[in-house]
Amino acid sequence: MKIELYKPLSIFGQGRRDNMEDCIFPAHRTAKETDPFFIVCDGMGGHTMGETASKLACEGFAGYFVDHPAAGISEQYFVDAFNYVQDLFDAYVNEHNETRGMGTTLVMLYLANDFAAVTHCGDSRFYHFSGPDLIWRTEDHKLVNEWVRRGLISADDALTHAKSNIISRAIQGNNTLKTKPDIHFIHEIKPGDYFLLCTDGLYESITDEQLGEILSAGSNDDEKLQIIQELCEGNSRDNYSAFLLKIKNMI
Repeated sequence: MKIELYKPLSIFGQGRRDNMEDCIFPAHRTAKETDPFFIVCDGMGGHTMGETASKLACEGFAGYFVDHPAAGISEQYFVDAFNYVQDLFDAYVNEHNETRGMGTTLVMLYLANDFAAVTHCGDSRFYHFSGPDLIWRTEDHKLVNEWVRRGLISADDALTHAKSNIISRAIQGNNTLKTKPDIHFIHEIKPGDYFLLCTDGLYESITDEQLGEILSAGSNDDEKLQIIQELCEGNSRDNYSAFLLKIKNMI
């Protein structure tokens, strides 16, 4: 069996920021139904450094998959790809000292024959919807979420905490300890399901429930994406980028 997609759709918006630190691969409006992987990154470090970090990550993963075709898809394959990109960051920062401190989040979808693999680091997100139902999504790597898991604060407190924007994991150069990604495999996939990869600028404007309502409505996918983009344009303080992928069939 093999996953067959409708034409992938993307959003790539600057929001209220005066610079664009997000990067997606394939580039905006160039993705095809046959593309095997999709990447969304949100760079950090301010202006040039954030833009450099997100671009370096997208190009690094894309290059790795081309140069290292998988004989078999396993968790180690994506760990190796992730470590390869971290090594690229180390080399880049060592050569360009002014970029020290740059970093990026990552959410990446890799489509295998009959399952999907999600690699995640930071607070960019992946969603899997079936109709209005949210089947699964990534959990943000944020300091407040770590505190919630340790019982130090409540989930409600985390939403409004002064440190709610601090990310606990990112791809960065010259880390003493290598960052570890979360890797998740999706085997239960049905025609009509949606995969959404996005940066935090999108979901700060739209709740999970709203996304489910929009994606399960009777309008076509272009119209659904237009609704999402209009909500981002009116509310998002940050860059907002996304891929919207609809499952056509399992062939």
